[in-house]
Amino acid sequence: MNTLGPALAFVKTWVAQNIHPDAVNDVEEKGEALAQALLADAKAAGFGEAEIKEAIDDDVADYMIEALERVGGS
Repeated sequence: MNTLGPALAFVKTWVAQNIHPDAVNDVEEKGEALAQALLADAKAAGFGEAEIKEAIDDDVADYMIEALERVGGS
């Protein structure tokens, strides 16, 4: 069963619900924390870490940092 579509949809929905344009001083630290939270929620939803990484084609923390930079305007 191909779960890339559902895994990517999960990540995009999670990011939309959890990444906000807050004043973030340490984007890297916040990105790491968000990556851990995403992976925990993904696991609870039935997605493995490898599925998430493959779906986003990136390191999860790097993906979160990029998302923070997009919403923060950095």
